[in-house]
Amino acid sequence: MASIRKRGDTFTITAYMGYDEQNRQRKKTTTFCPPDGVTAGKAEKLAKAYAATWEEKIRGYVKEKTLQSYQKTIYDHIMPQLGREKLKNITPPMLDSLFAELQKSGNMERHFLLKDKTLLDGMTREAFAEKAGVSRSIVIFALRGDTIRKENAEKIAAALGVALEKAFDEVTPNNGLSGASVNKIKLNLSAIFTAAVKKEIMRRNPCKLATPPKVDTKPAAYMDEQQCRVFLDYLRQQPDFQLEVMFNLFLATGIRAGELCALHWDDLNLDTGLLYIRHTLIRLNGEYRRDTPKTSGSERRIVLPQYIIDLLKEHKRRQTLERFKAGTVWQAPDAVFTNNSGGYNISGNLNNKLHRICRNAGLPSDIHLHSLRHTHASLLINSNVTAKVIADRLGHSTTKTTLDTYSHVFAESEVKAMQAIDMALFRQSDTDKEETPLEKKKA
Repeated sequence: MASIRKRGDTFTITAYMGYDEQNRQRKKTTTFCPPDGVTAGKAEKLAKAYAATWEEKIRGYVKEKTLQSYQKTIYDHIMPQLGREKLKNITPPMLDSLFAELQKSGNMERHFLLKDKTLLDGMTREAFAEKAGVSRSIVIFALRGDTIRKENAEKIAAALGVALEKAFDEVTPNNGLSGASVNKIKLNLSAIFTAAVKKEIMRRNPCKLATPPKVDTKPAAYMDEQQCRVFLDYLRQQPDFQLEVMFNLFLATGIRAGELCALHWDDLNLDTGLLYIRHTLIRLNGEYRRDTPKTSGSERRIVLPQYIIDLLKEHKRRQTLERFKAGTVWQAPDAVFTNNSGGYNISGNLNNKLHRICRNAGLPSDIHLHSLRHTHASLLINSNVTAKVIADRLGHSTTKTTLDTYSHVFAESEVKAMQAIDMALFRQSDTDKEETPLEKKKA
């Protein structure tokens, strides 16, 4: 609840918004001026009503998907260690030990590998996926030899009528969480403790004195211009035209995977060449659906190059023919990109296809879908596009996010600029070599 302080004839209202990455408390402040002639008691009531409405507006709401993610984090990583501890007994050293353990071996996501692919013989992928209550792509991953999450492995085993260990081998890697992931857990835990302190359940927030986890995130992987040309050439040679359009759109716009998978045709104006980012695709309670972006800054408009417009027009023509052949079984008739059943295409499937393309084309193995977004940003940076324009195009709320995320690319670009100036002004070819101004000065 926001705090209210009377200052003269006005009220100062402060809402506390949790803590940032440096563990500094975030807050927002506004001022309420009551109407003339009201009593002091009435003015205070009006201030409280205004504060409640204002706080609800600035906080917005926690998306259901985000809430589920927070709850899963707490139950997977915090409750096993601290669930039986009394709040008053939780100390900063205890939290230091928890964070260190999470970075060492805290990956709680369990992975399973199908033992025998013949278990699904005699059943179509679509029919078995419906019976098991999983997506068709999950069945494809399992049959292809990819690992799947425990919840999906359990559903497939149940559909086969066997125990989990009879159908799958557990191949969970023994590795820890990144420093950035542990730091997010610390921030979530700190918010819980702060609420407990406000309600006088705890005397202090132990997270404030805990050692911040070391953030050891590596610079984002991306492709240079020559690698992009190799990638695009390979795309043109493979038979899946929709895949070619999707990966071209990734590189041309820097769009996020969830945003691309959520695109509907009314988000595109192929006459004006404008793309409107208004949704992202999420998976909630086993179903895929479109949701609004997490922040208002993610909603944006992108101007498309003519080559991409032409690709999209041809893709729409082909998709219309496919929809006509499929009839009523087409699941998402408005979606720009779909799977074979006309349902939403999902990023996990695309990522696997991207890995195979990079492997076959001789490109780096660490390229993933988000790398295409980083590649788009690096191309803009090396073309001397301003950070503000890049931030707007990528949907960053501030240029600071852009500068922090791509600091290594900006640094490389600055070195190239320095070298260009050096070559242009201060170095000469062997055939036209004269004394430099500095050499003349020394002489």
